[in-house]
Amino acid sequence: MLVSESSDQKNQQLALTLAVSTAVACLALALLSVYCLALLPAAYLLYWQVRRRTLRRKQVIATPFREELRLIFEREVALYQALDEAGKQRFQDLAKVLLDEVRITGVQTEIDAETEALVAASAVIPIFGFTEWEYSRLGEVLIYPDRFDSNYSTDSEVDRSTLGMVGIGHLSGVMILSKPDLVAGFRNSKDKRNVGIHEFAHLVDRGDGVIDGLPPGVDLATAAPWIEWVGEELKSRPEGRHHIDDYAYTNEAEYFAVLSEYFFEAPEVLESKAPELYQAMQTMYRQNTKSILSKLVDRKKRVGRNAPCPCGSGKKFKKCCLKKR
Repeated sequence: MLVSESSDQKNQQLALTLAVSTAVACLALALLSVYCLALLPAAYLLYWQVRRRTLRRKQVIATPFREELRLIFEREVALYQALDEAGKQRFQDLAKVLLDEVRITGVQTEIDAETEALVAASAVIPIFGFTEWEYSRLGEVLIYPDRFDSNYSTDSEVDRSTLGMVGIGHLSGVMILSKPDLVAGFRNSKDKRNVGIHEFAHLVDRGDGVIDGLPPGVDLATAAPWIEWVGEELKSRPEGRHHIDDYAYTNEAEYFAVLSEYFFEAPEVLESKAPELYQAMQTMYRQNTKSILSKLVDRKKRVGRNAPCPCGSGKKFKKCCLKKR
């Protein structure tokens, strides 16, 4: 998503090569018919078509980061807090591009700065260790006012149990997130639950075209034992492995997404209880989250049961989102 000097040069070279090739082809055709010279502007248009996204990203990255979003990162995003200044700048640049290219739309709810910041952080955290990454199929994130059912409705009183999802079918290219759960995922930075990270982990998984619990670019030395491990885990939940959320045992894709939440929220616990899993996640995400987060002097504690619920309902936490969990 970021534009380095080398990637900019490669893009420019590609644009020039295609433009010159098109111009030469037009001139060659002009030998047969002078009217073919009218096609020459196509070379110019092709050049700018190829360069457009790179130039736009350079422009976006060059703009100052919104101070209100930076303050939210400093307050709510543990990984951002633990980064040095260069890391924070890179995190901000990735967020700028994401917010410029992916539309965030509220469905019966307002999109405020906190929502924008937390959606951006959810997207940046899983890919922060990658040199290059594109959320190429994501065009929009829909923010719902609450959890929803299988028909994407928040009106049902029976089956409103979905916190977030990556859309399929007519919603392909769309992600849906429950606003209260998005916020709650960052308010408690050590509970191993963050729906934003969970859903963007699915998109990382889908980088090779399919959501199967194994993201692209994983070497055989990591992939083979990971596949074997997950297969054994899903056959029957091992006794004593209560530190992994039950939802992980739905299928391979959910196992990867749930472990991603764990890896980014409580890496020290994961490394202690299952070092082989921590090592696999570290290799797949190319981040040592335990080392990064250890730089925080005092990580946030749990939300108090009698404290106001982070979703803003006005109710106590124990009578609102904690009860739903």
